[in-house]
Amino acid sequence: MTLLLNNEEIAQLISMRECIDVLRDGYREHGLGRVAHRRRSNIVVPTGEGRTYVFANFEGTVIKHGYHAIRLRSDVNVWRDKAGDRAIKYASRPGLYCGLVLLYNIQTGELDGILNDGYLQLMRVSATSALAASYLSREDSRVLGMVGAGSQARSHVEAMCAIRPIEKVKVYSLRRERRESFARETAAKLGVGVTAVGSPQAAFEECDIVCTCTDSPRPFVKSEWIGAGMHMSSVRPFGEVGLPVVSKERGDGPRAVGGKDERDLPSGMTLAELCAGHGAGRTNPLQRTYFANNEGHGVQFSAAGAFVLKRARELGIGRDLPTRWFLQDITT
Repeated sequence: MTLLLNNEEIAQLISMRECIDVLRDGYREHGLGRVAHRRRSNIVVPTGEGRTYVFANFEGTVIKHGYHAIRLRSDVNVWRDKAGDRAIKYASRPGLYCGLVLLYNIQTGELDGILNDGYLQLMRVSATSALAASYLSREDSRVLGMVGAGSQARSHVEAMCAIRPIEKVKVYSLRRERRESFARETAAKLGVGVTAVGSPQAAFEECDIVCTCTDSPRPFVKSEWIGAGMHMSSVRPFGEVGLPVVSKERGDGPRAVGGKDERDLPSGMTLAELCAGHGAGRTNPLQRTYFANNEGHGVQFSAAGAFVLKRARELGIGRDLPTRWFLQDITT
């Protein structure tokens, strides 16, 4: 049978700590050459003035987990400015989205799982940032700065709290009411002190780890904000940060780590190389380190998807669809 899982069900099946551990294993396998994957591709189709249709997908296999994962997304984009920097994205109507993860059994070729991608998509991004931070941030990191106050920022706070003894969070967002509600709700959920601050620079001051989780199309982070011993990560590296900031040489030996295979940052290494033990992460407490969480990766969905699918079958969660619906006889 082919198992269909929605976001609410997936949220019951994997914790943030488990997701970080699963991704660590997946990236280790990648660093050891035991995965196959294809980078993200986008098809963009103009459909009218200020509107486009976008189909995005990427895929990968972690061989030991037994599944080839394809993550796909289908969006209508309505652009909000003439520069083409910001868009409202949706499927059917604003507020609804069409994103799926398809899990194919590499031993049988059958489609074993169909997952809504919303919950897993959010978690795998923040879990990847936290995985990198486990190698690149100081073990005694206690103060976390957040720029951005959306769902990805909330997930990043949870992820960083899972790998470091975070006691205090400082958050900045353009809208005052949004950063203040973020502070109240996050403090109540995670039991840490959360303070809303009035500028992005203030979210960096006296922090051990800083995460930028915005939709900014242009760099706003300044190199002088990144203090000695700080670790920084970004979900939009060349929107939020920009190459000059992360590539600037410093006397204490910066370490820049890219999230994809190509060494796109000077002296950089990949997360897969770190997880496989092919290079050192932080080597002294004064280093400034940086992680570019810059691209979706099929390894993430193969590893996390396999975990979710196995646990769902063990617990009897989800809906079974006849696998024969997805097979055909073309021999005649």
